[in-house]
Amino acid sequence: MDAYRRRLDRQILPGLGELRIRELTAGVLDRHLKLVADTHGVAVARMCRSVLSGMCTLAARHDALVHNPVRSVAPLGGKAKKAPRALTVPQLRQLRAALTYDDRAVARDLPELVDFLMATGLRIGEACGLAWDAVALAAGTVAVRATAVRVGGQGLVVKQTKTDAGARTLLLPEWCSTMLRQRAARVAPDEHDRIGRPVFPAPLGGWRDPSNTQADLRDALTAAGFDWVTSHVFRKSVATLMDQAGLSSRAAADQLGHANTSMTTDVYFGRKVAATGAAAVLEALNHDG
Repeated sequence: MDAYRRRLDRQILPGLGELRIRELTAGVLDRHLKLVADTHGVAVARMCRSVLSGMCTLAARHDALVHNPVRSVAPLGGKAKKAPRALTVPQLRQLRAALTYDDRAVARDLPELVDFLMATGLRIGEACGLAWDAVALAAGTVAVRATAVRVGGQGLVVKQTKTDAGARTLLLPEWCSTMLRQRAARVAPDEHDRIGRPVFPAPLGGWRDPSNTQADLRDALTAAGFDWVTSHVFRKSVATLMDQAGLSSRAAADQLGHANTSMTTDVYFGRKVAATGAAAVLEALNHDG
């Protein structure tokens, strides 16, 4: 939300703030977004377009506009899309092994966090915001319903996922369930003592900051020889492995928490459903496999 607010304050209001709502024609918006793209880049312009589209949709709903003019704006240019890059099963196994031999990564509690990201395809914020009471160890499932995010003026907070699609229950590969059971036993054998506590806490305790965790991951991944990998690559890898196994784009979208399959197929291929099929596919990452 902070990013959208910045686009409103820095690009939209300075350029369009003096106009009346009925003056927001497709041509006016098209010229403004092209100027933003030339000045600040295509990514910023696309975010501005999203903000403007939401504003105009609301205006149309209340009859202040006949329709949403943003829909008639020309597509914003940019570099040709690259095919999503994902890790292969041998690479994923190699990376898992490398992290266990990295003393610094172990001290930062990264190997098991990376294992979990590989096993689920969760966003980094979702993994950082996961509490033990969302993990059903006996059933081998995890309920994704919150995300850790840093909010201006509030600091690090754990809040509900943004969309219904983002709230989902996933079946875990058996090796990941085993890892979590062993982790739970180390943290607190009594499940009541784990309620409300983060599964992957910060090294000094408390909820883990996704931004700090990304920096820690970057160091560890570079040291392991995978400097091109980010936490999002694990999501792409899960989606790609599901695709290669013949699972549907709907199943992959449900696994990743996407409402629309187009996001999954366009960005991640290279619902509230527990059995998306990913768990069986991701058993291949087992060290003993």
